[in-house]
This record gives sequence, structure tokens and C-alpha cells, in this order.
Amino acid sequence: MSRQERGITMFAGPFESDLVSDFAPAVSTNNIFDTIGALATSKADAPVKTVVLHEDVVLDHPRVSIDAIRSIDPSAIIVYSGKHNHQHADASVDLDVSVERLQSAIANASSLPTAFDSSEEIDLDAVLGIADEVSFTKSDAQLGDIDLVRTLMHQPTQFRATLLSVLKEQTGWTYCEFVNDESCAPETALTTSLRYGHQEHGCLAAIGSSITDLQRWGRWASCWLELHRKQRDLKLLAYQDELSGAWNRRFLKTCFSRELKLAKETRRPLTVMIFDIDDFKHYNDTWGHDAGDEIIREVVKLLRTIIRKGDHVCRIGGDEFAVLFCDPEPPREPGSNHPTTVEILAKRFREQVSKAHFPKLGEEATGVLSISGGLATFPWDGVDVDSILQKADERLLQSKDQGKNSITIGNPSHKD
Repeated sequence: MSRQERGITMFAGPFESDLVSDFAPAVSTNNIFDTIGALATSKADAPVKTVVLHEDVVLDHPRVSIDAIRSIDPSAIIVYSGKHNHQHADASVDLDVSVERLQSAIANASSLPTAFDSSEEIDLDAVLGIADEVSFTKSDAQLGDIDLVRTLMHQPTQFRATLLSVLKEQTGWTYCEFVNDESCAPETALTTSLRYGHQEHGCLAAIGSSITDLQRWGRWASCWLELHRKQRDLKLLAYQDELSGAWNRRFLKTCFSRELKLAKETRRPLTVMIFDIDDFKHYNDTWGHDAGDEIIREVVKLLRTIIRKGDHVCRIGGDEFAVLFCDPEPPREPGSNHPTTVEILAKRFREQVSKAHFPKLGEEATGVLSISGGLATFPWDGVDVDSILQKADERLLQSKDQGKNSITIGNPSHKD
């Protein structure tokens, strides 16, 4: 992968001029405000693909600075250059990083699927409808390891809160909190790193503890946090596509069954769209499989910026995808019209794909990609998962037969 394929690299802070010049095209900024301003005003034909942050420009509030950059351009790769790794960046490197090491860090970060932010962890069991029906009875006894195991198995999104409650009860500290880094802790608090092996989990901050006790409890908490992370990652492996970070076919079938049951109970419509990338084999054959992989990842990223929070993107084949539109609006009256919101989202996505920028396609990076798809909606197009998916797939084939680069919504004459 050449540096030109990655677009502009932005260096924020006092980096050596030799390092910056070796990443041409590259730009430099002096502080975080200039960095955000440059990102906000960057041109579409010269996108900033990577932001390399020197610790000096984000020393006081690194998490805030990284979040601010992501709010401006969520697609940019953020590399943190400092004495310590930063878990909220896409990659971390030393202050005296070499050109080769920085290139490698950027390449590795760009090849990874979009990860979930642990601060916004979803309850995967609840989404899939496979959560255990387990009730907890609050007792007067002090919380302990058995409460952590139960929460880990049955209420994983509450695990960090339960772990913190155990710490507070066991230690009696006047203040105890998990924080992202030392800068987030009160001035009077002691802090210790929550690290298990090479995995960072932030810091434990406490008031009323000795440094020896804090470090001992920090090691204990780190073990539990790492177990929680590994349990979650194993569950994601079963339902997530490794290449794109989208959900997989197993997730689609399981989640669709749950959502369809809810749709029947609440008398509301439920829509699924199946689409694929037109002439995808051509891209693999012409530009190589790395280009094809990049297209798949970027299509998923683009789709996630368009759909609603409750909708789900699934990769169900090589270049075939499904989007489950779980309408968050209140139930409609029986016999209401097809929800136009989904049609608008599907149309917007098709238009954005045709304008998307794919660096690995070189000079033909803009305007050469298109998709074809089909939408099917409960209850009009079927009353079970298989029949609805089959109808959506039939409409995808109709789009292909009638010229591609379109989405068939209803009957064969109803195309976008």
C-alpha cells in the first residue's frame, strides 16, 4: 500500500520535519484547534486519511481531543504519539517513531474493522433475543465475586458498574472511579493503570487509599476487566464479520426473528434491504483483492453514517449485504402506507455510494461504484423471515436485470 493511496496525513504537534516530509502529501498543525479547523475545511478531493497526534498538543485532555477529531471526521485514522499508549486512538506509537513504524501502525489500523466503543457497549443478547430470563435478588450481604460472575453472564453491559460497586464496598474508599486517564481524576486522588498484559483498560482513581492498596486492587480489577473484554470479543466473533465489522448472516437470522416477533406484537412494519456491489468481481480482478476489501469496509462505514441508531448492517456473502430497518417510531395504524423513511434512507445510500472516494481505485476512485438492491416489508411482502428475505432477494435480481445501479422497492416497475 503506497502512502498516496491513504490520502493526506496530518501531523499535529512538534514532529521532525524529515518524518513529515516522508509522508507527502502531508500537512502540519501546531495545536488541536488548528487541527480541527483544518479537518473541517479539508476538500472532498483531498481527504485527510490520517491524523498523527503528538502528546504535547493533547497532554491535558487526550480523550476530549480524540473525540473532537472523530466528531469532525469519523473516518480518519487517529495515531497517538506519546510515552504511553492511548486506548481511544486507532494506534499508538513512540515519540521517536520511525517512518517505517508509523507506516506500519497506519496500515494495521486501516485494515481493522470498525470496533465498538466500550463506553457505548450494546447488550448483544438483548438485541438478538437470546438473553437469559434471570432475576437478581438484592441481599444485605456484601457484594463479591459471585455477583461479578452473574453480571458477566447475564447483564454484561452492567459489568463495569457492578465491578465498581464491589470495589467501593470492599475497600471503603471515600472516592473510587474508573477513568480514561490520569487527567480525568480529581487532583487529590491517587491513580493506577488498569493494564492486563498489553491491554489497557484506563485507570483506577481513589481517595482514601494507600498507593500499595490501590495497586493491589488495580491488578484485581484489571483481571476482571480483561475477562469481560475477552468474553465480549468471543461473543462478537460468533456474530460479526471479521473483514468489515458488520454483523454476519447468523446475526441477521437471529435478530430478524426477534424483531419480526416484536413487529407482530406491536402491529408495526419491518423492512429489510438486500443489496450487492455491481460488477464487484471486476474490481477484484482489476485492482486486486486489497482494493476489494477496502471497498467492502468503506461501504459498511458509509452505510452506518446514513442509517438510524436502531438499524443493523449485515454482510451475508462476499459482496452481498442486508440492512434490517428496525423502525423506532411508534406503531402505525393498521393499513398505513409503506414507511417512506426507509425508502429515503435507501435512496440516499445508493447516491452516496456513487460519490464515494476509494483511494485504491486510483484515478477512477470517484463515481465508478454502484449498488443494486431490493426492499421487502412485513406484513405486505411476507409474514416470516424466510419469505421476506426471499422477496427482497427477488427484487435485488430485478434491479440487476433492469440495468443495475437501482433499488427495487415494490413491484418490478417501482424502482429508485
